[in-house]
Amino acid sequence: MRPTLFYVPHTFLGIPVLGLGWALALLVLGIVGYVATSRKRQSIGKILEEQGIMWAVAACIIVFLLPQIETRIDDGTPQGFNVGLPVRGYGVMLMLGVLSALGIALYRCKRAGISQESFFSLATWVVLSGLLGARIFYVVQKWDELAGESITDKLWTAIKVTEGGLVVYGSVIGGLIAMLVWCQRNRMPIIPIADSITPAFFIGLAFGRLGCLLNGCCYGGVCELPLPSIAFPAGSPAYMDQLASGRLLGMGTDKVPTVAEPQPIQSVASHSWASDNKIQIGERLVSVREMMVAGPTPSTPMSDPVFQAEVKVDGRRFQVPSVDVPPRSVPVHPSQVYAAISGLLLCGWTLLLAENTKRNGVVFGSGLIAYGVLRIIEEIIRVDEAGQFGTSLSIAQWISIAGIACGFALIVQAYLRKPKENPVPHPAV
Repeated sequence: MRPTLFYVPHTFLGIPVLGLGWALALLVLGIVGYVATSRKRQSIGKILEEQGIMWAVAACIIVFLLPQIETRIDDGTPQGFNVGLPVRGYGVMLMLGVLSALGIALYRCKRAGISQESFFSLATWVVLSGLLGARIFYVVQKWDELAGESITDKLWTAIKVTEGGLVVYGSVIGGLIAMLVWCQRNRMPIIPIADSITPAFFIGLAFGRLGCLLNGCCYGGVCELPLPSIAFPAGSPAYMDQLASGRLLGMGTDKVPTVAEPQPIQSVASHSWASDNKIQIGERLVSVREMMVAGPTPSTPMSDPVFQAEVKVDGRRFQVPSVDVPPRSVPVHPSQVYAAISGLLLCGWTLLLAENTKRNGVVFGSGLIAYGVLRIIEEIIRVDEAGQFGTSLSIAQWISIAGIACGFALIVQAYLRKPKENPVPHPAV
């Protein structure tokens, strides 16, 4: 796990990097260069119509959003020490995923008869809507867990996309909505285009899951078998959940305890803090409250935090010094790695399938089925999603079931029709 790869400095040669500074100047130069090289193929008005929104969004992000999420560390001054913009491992993998997906999708769509200009218009809407859908899905699902006390604080947390918190199915729904609207506006059939970009989605998924690994999210359950596993460092989501539930200190419970709902201790690990302090099976764990006693400083902004804890078991209270709090989590299943491998395999498989079928909907439908089945299995080893609708099935598993059903319907429909002769007609003028 490495959530922050490095920091972009706050200033360079005395000029801010973000806001009205270097990054905006580079964006403007890039736009001017693109317009200058594209004028022979398109008018400036057409270029602005297709790309203007994307450029405007990029400029707003550079000027208004990114300066607000620069990292500040308390150094005794009112504003704190401004380290700069953290370059998150999740954000880098997200960008690599988008670029890889765009490359594959461009190749596939060109073969399907879509011009490069039309593709970039489609890609702009699909990528932005996919990211928006992924974030909205996450925010709605995790609203009570978002950092912040007020609605304003929670909304501010909600826009910090590069720190993780994107739901795959939210991106699928958002992207499909954007693609449907684009196809209707341009009088293009949606199913052949969905076939064309299905492999691109899976390569993007593979990179995205590697981003989850770097960020520490989407982690698996405790690995008690001789299987591959990973132990996350202090401060990671898996670590903090295990600390709050008592697992990190050697106590096994069904879920995180609260004062209102203490949890019976079902197991006590040998040679752990719990066993050393005579904690017994059957006692009730009331709470585990962590306290950070060391962490990042202006000179070491990427250092891991160090915790001590206060534990309440029935009527007893314990102070756990930092030396007794493990620096890493109990090993868990590397669900992010499994998901990344699945995405890579599905990308290759759908690319191969696309070369060997002439029926519209088979690639997209098969992708829905395959990913749905793998996601249901993936959710079995993940522990970060609760059951929904009175069942043990997570929301992702319920959506997977619906996706599998849609995939079968698309394939049946594909084989009831004649094979395609021309994959995708050219956009209507």
